[in-house]
Amino acid sequence: MPPARKNELVVVSGASTGIGAATVRELASLGYHVLAGVRTDQEADAVRGEGVEPVTLDITVAGHIDALAERVAGDPEGRVLRALVNNAGIEVNAPVEALPLETWREQFEVNLFGHVAVIQKLLPFLRKSRGRIVNISSVGGVAALPIFGAYAGTKFALEAASDALRREVKAQGIQVVVVQPGGVQTEMAAHSGDISLGLADRMGAEHQRLYGDLVRSTVASNAAFLKRALPAAKAGAKVARVVTAARPRTRYTLGTDAAFIVPLARFLPDRLMDRVLTRGRRRAG
Repeated sequence: MPPARKNELVVVSGASTGIGAATVRELASLGYHVLAGVRTDQEADAVRGEGVEPVTLDITVAGHIDALAERVAGDPEGRVLRALVNNAGIEVNAPVEALPLETWREQFEVNLFGHVAVIQKLLPFLRKSRGRIVNISSVGGVAALPIFGAYAGTKFALEAASDALRREVKAQGIQVVVVQPGGVQTEMAAHSGDISLGLADRMGAEHQRLYGDLVRSTVASNAAFLKRALPAAKAGAKVARVVTAARPRTRYTLGTDAAFIVPLARFLPDRLMDRVLTRGRRRAG
């Protein structure tokens, strides 16, 4: 472990569970001092440890982001900010027609605008250190499954913002890397199916007729896949390697499904990709 790492900070948002928590543990084991973004005292107690300092961070709250910037600026040991890992996210899946607009907006607030707000506030520190931004996107950022329109929309947007940012800050010595996980065994993934089924149960009769079978079959298919999906610990270890790689690529996939789907989305015609992504998912009506 290079000794210099002990004198560097890394910020990870969405650090309470899943990929975020695993990334925090891995980076701390490498000797970084990790500022782990959590939302509650209970989450803070769960992640606190050697090299891990919980910070209250709801990325939709400007005051939390300001406090984070003040913490980085006032580090008692004068450590520089080496990297920012934008991992926080929410996932609520339902057909485009049936998902309430406020839920669309909430997902964009967390999965896109919150990350942009953190990036804007921390870029001056990364400019000084010639540091790195790692944006956790999704395979959904290149290929949208049925009922994943809102979530995938946020990730498509994050992919575009990351591309623009990478080209804007390259001359400043800042690297921007996108990580595209497929299925990963996380709490968010485990609960998303129940959320979708709950929303489907509350749909009106016409939406039930049009989309009920599609929602249930999609949830069942995803639940079956998650049983053999990439464990969060392995995903976090790979994200940590992306953070520390000497010459990182601009994009990395996580999991066999992402490694398969991402190239297909680039080269297959839309109609053929439609068949790949909807195979086994039944439609009513």
